[in-house]
Amino acid sequence: MKNTTRGLVFAYALVLAIGLADFALAFYDALHAPFPLRVSMGAPTAYLNIYLHVPMAWASYVLYTGAFVSALLYLIRGGEKLDYYVRAFVTIASIYAIFTLVSGMAWASESWGAAWNWDPRETAVLLLLLAYLVYFVLRGSIPDPDRASSLSAAYAVAAYSMVPVSFIAPRLVESLHPTSKSFGSFMARPEVLKLFVPRVVFATVIALLFTYIAALKLRGQALNPKWARLAALLFIALGLSSALLLAHPYFTGSVDRVVNAKVKDGRVLEVTLAGGGRFVFDNPVSSPIKPAVLDDGTPSIVSNLVTISDNSIEVVRHWSVAFNLAAYATIIGSVFLYLSRPTARGG
Repeated sequence: MKNTTRGLVFAYALVLAIGLADFALAFYDALHAPFPLRVSMGAPTAYLNIYLHVPMAWASYVLYTGAFVSALLYLIRGGEKLDYYVRAFVTIASIYAIFTLVSGMAWASESWGAAWNWDPRETAVLLLLLAYLVYFVLRGSIPDPDRASSLSAAYAVAAYSMVPVSFIAPRLVESLHPTSKSFGSFMARPEVLKLFVPRVVFATVIALLFTYIAALKLRGQALNPKWARLAALLFIALGLSSALLLAHPYFTGSVDRVVNAKVKDGRVLEVTLAGGGRFVFDNPVSSPIKPAVLDDGTPSIVSNLVTISDNSIEVVRHWSVAFNLAAYATIIGSVFLYLSRPTARGG
């Protein structure tokens, strides 16, 4: 028990350390990470959600895989410890899957024109989540604990079939999700990978640590470091305050979309805005996006959301980036807060 207690404290500390590093990186990505200059619809900055939405989605797949392996081992070998891990994996994975759906809908509202489009992968992730939510209903409906554990483990093995379906669906049916062929060149850029890969690693490690803590809680480990709840609240506060900072231009009412522009020698001469206005700069200003002109001659500022003053034009991140940053920090903080609650029940 002493080693278990030490391991739990270490897990809490790792979540705090890695979580803070991960949030700092996520916030940096929202402000400074590269994004595609040309997209099929909406503001290109909405694609900064790549750094927020995708890592959490991949982490959920890793956890569902952990649930599958744990459930399979439980059916073969038995053991209460494995049963706890099945429950912990499914619980944390489902929370991450909910974030995946919500963050994807916020992104889709801009880049696909509607929050829900019945896209194959979007639909498959919804069905995946619903399938695993049935796990909890099934487990709670069986009064005999041993039978509940064995039947729910068998169900967890069967439900895992939805994970490969969510990968395969966009390849079998026409999908709005970018294909590796159409988006591969952007994702392969070194400046993208050095920001994207650490976020995937951090998100996955935090998810696994949450699962470990959850499994120990189910086993009745009641240790709750006093600082853990404060750390959880810190995540939520950081997420909300950072999101408000990103979204500040929207509160001023000065955000508009560029529908046309004139650019010469890397400087913006004038812009036409979706709101109907046309702004001519007395002194041309440097384009905030480089290169200023795309290969086909289109100014790169076109389709972007901006704020304009007499001597500057600033690109504004799409609201979904601020929303998903806040949602990410709130999810992490809320799970941390729940796991560090003062009381715990055994399995």
